[in-house]
Amino acid sequence: MPGHSRPQSTGDFNRRSVIHSAAPRLDIAVIGCGAAAEGLYRYALGALESRGIARVAALVDPNPVRTAALQRHFRAARTFADPADAFASVAVDLVIVASPPGMHAQHTVDALAAGSHVLCEKPMAIGAPDAERMVAAARVARRILAVGMTRRMYPCLVEAQRLIAQGTLGDRLRFTYREGRVYDWPVNSDAAFRRATAGGGVLTDIGSHVLDFLSALFGATTATSYADDAHADGVETNCRIEVVCPEASGVVQLSWNQPLVTRLRITGSAGELMLDPGRIDALRVRRGGGTWETRISTATWPSDLATRGRGDTPRTHRDCVYHQLVQVLRAVTHGEDVPVDGERGLAVIRAIDSCYERATSFELPWLDAAERSQADARHWTRRRCAAA
Repeated sequence: MPGHSRPQSTGDFNRRSVIHSAAPRLDIAVIGCGAAAEGLYRYALGALESRGIARVAALVDPNPVRTAALQRHFRAARTFADPADAFASVAVDLVIVASPPGMHAQHTVDALAAGSHVLCEKPMAIGAPDAERMVAAARVARRILAVGMTRRMYPCLVEAQRLIAQGTLGDRLRFTYREGRVYDWPVNSDAAFRRATAGGGVLTDIGSHVLDFLSALFGATTATSYADDAHADGVETNCRIEVVCPEASGVVQLSWNQPLVTRLRITGSAGELMLDPGRIDALRVRRGGGTWETRISTATWPSDLATRGRGDTPRTHRDCVYHQLVQVLRAVTHGEDVPVDGERGLAVIRAIDSCYERATSFELPWLDAAERSQADARHWTRRRCAAA
């Protein structure tokens, strides 16, 4: 989805040596053959096929042009316009739900009912009620529900967790997390920009990753204030959140139309840490106002399904997509943990809902008083208040 980095030219798994898994080959179905499947999952799925780990057995999308385009890379896959037809015709071990966010809940529930495990692309759902329904369906079906939070595979996250746990930064931790870029994700409709179909804008998109990342470092996130710039039925392109966690507190600023200096900076009583999500395997740290030191993480993730298989250190976002898929398949075959399960995904959706519930109009200090008043009057929460 849009909050993911664009695929990079390096890290093409198909150029690596083939490693055959000792486990039986697994069958995978993909629901939604648009930008997320093409831009994020195609390379990882191709690598799984080339290594004999898994096979793409079904491609599902109402647009035959999209399924045909993806089928060129997965010749053995059958194509379907409707998930129900796919589930009736093909039995698969894992379903990747990469359809538009408003369809995630129903597609996930249907896949679980059909007996498949599910990896649902983020955002998990467009609201907590849908996410709760997904978690409940996984529990009833006794199947795995994983959520596509690929930043959990970042080696720099592992290093940051280690430094915080060993007290390198001291206590009284504060953070500032800024991330912004001009929106450039390919879209086929305006669904991503309408609250009814997308649930939200930059907060739902990039914010899903950011809130999950912060919770991985500091524990569950709680918003104490939230402001955005959405008008009428549209979604926000900018937002600001004040966040409290059990181990830290701070501010998050996100943008779809400003190229912000993207960085997470954490300050404690004994040191500082800076992390750039664009450099997934490194961070910078300094103690007591001293010299900044770059740390390169060598954290590894399994690269196949062998019980004692080889591990690799992800170096690109594309690597992380692959390793996330492998870890989900290892959960299916070996009972290991997934990076982010349905409960953790639900916690992120609840945090997002909490932000929208307390939303206020984003401050625009460059406007005069009359213009600010007009902007406030157009804010999307005014319609919510009027409806109530």
